[in-house]
Amino acid sequence: MRRGLLAVAGLMFGVTAALATGCEGESKLNVVIEQGPNAPNVNLPVVPTLPPPPPARHADGSYTLYGLRHESLRNPAETFTKQQRVHGFIVSVYIPRVAEGPRAGQICNERDRCMEERPHVYIADTRTERDPQRLMMVTGYATSQYEIDDAKRVARSGHPPAAPAGQPAALQHTIPTDFDEGAEVVVTGTFSRRAANGQADSAGLLEYVSHTTTTPAPPPAPAHR
Repeated sequence: MRRGLLAVAGLMFGVTAALATGCEGESKLNVVIEQGPNAPNVNLPVVPTLPPPPPARHADGSYTLYGLRHESLRNPAETFTKQQRVHGFIVSVYIPRVAEGPRAGQICNERDRCMEERPHVYIADTRTERDPQRLMMVTGYATSQYEIDDAKRVARSGHPPAAPAGQPAALQHTIPTDFDEGAEVVVTGTFSRRAANGQADSAGLLEYVSHTTTTPAPPPAPAHR
């Protein structure tokens, strides 16, 4: 009798151990995936499609702004302090304005004696670019807005425009009279971080030597009455 009880007890212990071992070896995680109208809907934003960067150079061999800036990072010794040709659009023209007084906000003239910056424009690879990181300053073509205005008056009269005052003869160039917003230009200039007139940009600017206007600026929109 005693042997029978021991046998039954041993059998039950063996079954329990087997069940415990089986549970540990075959642990499962049941995952229920809901489908249909009751399934959760994750609303993720659409991945934006970025436009490809412009080419490094144009067909005529002139740099794009993108191309010159990237080449200056890769090979600064062959880009900075050397003359470069850059093809772009004029997207901004600096025009000094009277800061205060009865003429506040109006364009400065010689009598206003404004504390103005040196004349400069910004060019970009596209006509609609407004990101400051993608613009490049062109400066060094005149010492004051009055010189530019005078050169435009002379150009309208049919006489050759004057060179900037105070420049050595070997460095003289005519003052641009068509540096207007929207014009497409090819500018030749010395690529540097600081121009002789004090204008500076750590990413590089062009100190003007000459230019060609490939597409003039569009005419101004007619004023509404």
